[in-house]
Formats: sequence, structure tokens, C-alpha cells
Amino acid sequence: MVRAGRVNLSSCKTSWEGAMSFKFVRRGGFTLIELLVVIAIIGVLVGLLLPAVQQARESARRTTCSNRLKQLGLACHNFNDVNRSFPAAAAGSYTKWQSAAGKSNGGRLSWRAQILAFIEEVTASDTVASTRANYIWDPPFRDIFNNSIDGSQFRCPSDPQAPVNQNHTIANFVACFGDHAQNLTDQPFGDYQPWKQKYRGAFGPAMYAVRDPSSLLDPVSPPGAEFREFTDGLSKTALLSEVAAGNNASNIPATQGTYSILAYTAFGTAGVQTNPSLCLSYRDGEHYAAGTVLVGQRGGNWADGYFSKAGFNCILPPNSPSCTPTTSNAANWSHAVAPPTSYHPSGVNLVMADGAVRFINENIDAGTASSAPPARVGDGASPYGVWGALGSKAGGDLVNL
Repeated sequence: MVRAGRVNLSSCKTSWEGAMSFKFVRRGGFTLIELLVVIAIIGVLVGLLLPAVQQARESARRTTCSNRLKQLGLACHNFNDVNRSFPAAAAGSYTKWQSAAGKSNGGRLSWRAQILAFIEEVTASDTVASTRANYIWDPPFRDIFNNSIDGSQFRCPSDPQAPVNQNHTIANFVACFGDHAQNLTDQPFGDYQPWKQKYRGAFGPAMYAVRDPSSLLDPVSPPGAEFREFTDGLSKTALLSEVAAGNNASNIPATQGTYSILAYTAFGTAGVQTNPSLCLSYRDGEHYAAGTVLVGQRGGNWADGYFSKAGFNCILPPNSPSCTPTTSNAANWSHAVAPPTSYHPSGVNLVMADGAVRFINENIDAGTASSAPPARVGDGASPYGVWGALGSKAGGDLVNL
């Protein structure tokens, strides 16, 4: 019993300790619902963070790609300092293939192989100079790429395509052949087609003195386009860009949603060389339509200067499908519509003839795709809008990006 004016302290202490003990038990851990809420919040945060991380990585890859293209553009300028012209798209030693004189580079030595000395690959350049009696797919060229040079200089890090076989030495960076679609691999000869303006774009095959030599010939000097031919201005003419590499296969039957338009070419597409809009009919979203016959030659064999391996044209806008009416040979496209392509979102890197690098959006004004392309040595403005104007070095259609 408690007397007046006094408190039973022992009783209060017991009650206080019980209350504290009760509170400790209630706050000792998470309930299942609380744990699930925390996990859900973490999942949402990760979902929001991953795209940002992926975008940051792609931005870094695109910057690396741009820097590598920049170095190749500067190498082309250094080549000009020595040879009074840019390199030709395809050059090297030449004899008629049927000639009894034996093998040669076939006039197909790529612009990439010609600039090795100007990207600090002097030893490899000397090796190339000693291969005048070799086809560009012979082992010496393969060995140079695989064993002697830093092949990453010719690769875009955004492209996941790995080499498929020993001749599939991938090079993502390609040269601008202009805004024409015919006679892309035809070589000019001094005794057969005595052109001075050999092609509308910054690149094309080198000229040789005679068509049927009995011994090895080298290109007529200077081998490529001279600065004075760029009457539209070096800063307004495309020089180099990039292409997603294919798998080097031929006669691939496309199934719906399988083969990306970025890395493959529709084969045997009649009429596209005179009406490029026909190439768009082979597209199904970001892939080729089912039933389209494809080849995966683009970006393969760094030493081959043929258009299928080393070039692009400014007709359809970047990241559009490419097509060739060729049916007899998967790599030797005399006629083709083949824009630059990349795995960068929304466009491609482009090096101008003055060495500046621009990112070209795939929605660039490309004029009227159904218009017939100009002739290889034709004059006048391009029918393909701003994009076509960038492809021609002397079309008189000046544009600003």
C-alpha cells in the first residue's frame, strides 16, 4: 500500500523496463512488406541508371570513333603533301588479270593501305611496297593487318562484328565516291578513257597509262584527287565516313527481322543504279524484308579498295539500306547505292576534305531518292539535297552544315 506523498519506485521501475523491452522488440528488424518495398525501389533506380550508363559508354565509343577518323583524315592530308593529291580509293600495281605477266595488286590497293606511312606504320608501308606481285587477298596483306599494324586504327569500337575468317580483316572506315551509282570500280586508262575529272567524289580508282600492259604498272601520278579539283571547297565536301561491317557471307536468304540494314547489302536488286528509291523497298523497319538475298561484304579486307569494301556514296541518307544490281560476284560491285552506316544512335561520323569531323544525322536532307544519279564524271548539282551536295567536290551546290 502506498502512503500519501510517497511513490512506489519499484513498481514504476518495473513498468518502465517492460515498456522499453516492448519497444525494442518492435523495432528489431524489417517486415516482409518493408523489404519488398526497398527491393522494388532499388530495382527502379537501377532501371533508371542503366540507360544512362549505356549512353555514356556509347558517347565514349562515338568519340573514339570520331578521333580515329580524324587521324585518318589528317593522314590523307599528309599523303597529299608528299604526292600532290589525296590517295586514290584503289591503286597499287596493275596488269590485266589475263596477262601472262602474272599477278599484281590489280589496281585494287585500298586508300587505307596507301596511308600507312602517315599513321606511323612505316614498316608495314614498306611491306606493302614489296607486294607488287600479290593480289590484295594474298597472305602478305592478311599478315600485315593481323601481325604488323594496330588494326584498331581502322575500327569503330561501336561495331561488334568480329573477323569471320583469315581474309575478313575488318575496317569500318570508308571513302566517299561521290553521288553517283554506276561504274564505281571502273579504272580510267590514259589510252582508253582519258579523263582528268575521274569521279565526282573525293575518291575513285587510280588512272593508269595503258589498259593492257605487258608488265606491272603503277598509277599515273598524282594517284588521287588534287586539291584544285575541289571547287566546291574542301570544307564542303565529304572525305571519309564509317560503315557497319558484314559477316563476309554471300547469298544470304533474309528472314524477317534477322539481318540489319546497317551491315548487309541487298544483292541482285535490278534498277537501283538509276532509281535509288527502289532500294528502300527492300527495307522492313531496321532489317531487310524477308526473301531479300543479301551479302555481307562491307567493311571486309582492309587492303581491298573496291567500292564494296572501302567506299560509300551520298545518295540515300546515312543508315539507309544498301543495294547492288550485281548478281555474279559478291564483292565486285560496279553499280551500287551504299550509304555510310553505324551503330551510333541517329547518324554517322563524317570527315570533311579539310579534315574537320562532323556528326551527320540520318534525317539529313537527301533530296529525291527516285532521281537518276549523275554520271561518274558528270557536272552540275546533285539531285540528293544537302547530302548529295556533300558528296560532289565540284557540283557547284555549296552547302553549310
